[in-house]
Amino acid sequence: MENGLNFNRDSSHEFDNARFKSMLLNLRYFLIGRNNELLSFEKIKKNLELYNQRNLGIQTVRIKDIVGSLDRYKDFDSYFLPKKMSLQRRWANIHNLLVKDVILPPVKLYKVGDVYFVFDGNHRVSVSKKMGVEYIDAEVIEFITDVKISSEMDPGQIIILAEKEKFLSITGLKQKRPDNKMRITAPGKYDFLLGQINKLMVQMNENKKANEKMTTFKEASLFWYDNIYLPAIDIIKKYGILQRFPTRTKTDLYIWINEHKRYLSLKYGREIITKFAAQDIMNRYSKNPFNRIKLGLMNMGHKKIKYD
Repeated sequence: MENGLNFNRDSSHEFDNARFKSMLLNLRYFLIGRNNELLSFEKIKKNLELYNQRNLGIQTVRIKDIVGSLDRYKDFDSYFLPKKMSLQRRWANIHNLLVKDVILPPVKLYKVGDVYFVFDGNHRVSVSKKMGVEYIDAEVIEFITDVKISSEMDPGQIIILAEKEKFLSITGLKQKRPDNKMRITAPGKYDFLLGQINKLMVQMNENKKANEKMTTFKEASLFWYDNIYLPAIDIIKKYGILQRFPTRTKTDLYIWINEHKRYLSLKYGREIITKFAAQDIMNRYSKNPFNRIKLGLMNMGHKKIKYD
């Protein structure tokens, strides 16, 4: 009886240790402006339009390749450490069983590319990873996709990759402009582009006569890409703006310039042209990192403005 109590106390202590470690990691990630959450399978599924699946049966899976969860992605951090006190009883019980070498049923995982999401068994994965276990038995269902995803990628990179796939599919650019080199380094920014295209589509249709065919979203997307996006990229190249911001891509700067353009238009009460917004960013913010932070904070104040 005494040994059983000791096991339970040890398991509860391990939970407290894991949760405290998660709190420290969350603080560190917050200070460097990064996210420490597990990936949501539903979000990845929606963005990648995952429909076709196949049952791979029981397999041995590397725990480091498990990067998300179906419905418990808010309960654990990206290291699968527990974040909530309410998880203690279940987590500690499983820890106690594993310490006693009790064989537990295989977890259930969804596979996308080379990574996995937990359908059933989040606590088992969490405890096993905390104990240093490298492999776990799992029933695996694979969702088929051509998108290359691996556990070597940062979780943010996986989200961005999924968002890009959704953007290219919705706009038709994947088929109509397959040589496009659009690349964004921050999650959520493809929605900004979709909002801009939607606003353009509305404006194009408002200018049509009653008997004229309405412009579709994909048609507006092609017009936007050829007549708005690419000319703006030429401005970025012409003024050498990319060299001033070496950690960003041309598409990053396109979005940044347009957000700044919106800020300047509101500030001065008139429409500001892209060229002026680009010059203003380069002249005022490219040399001083603190000014770049200031620019981001100013523009954040206008992120809630709808572009559709």
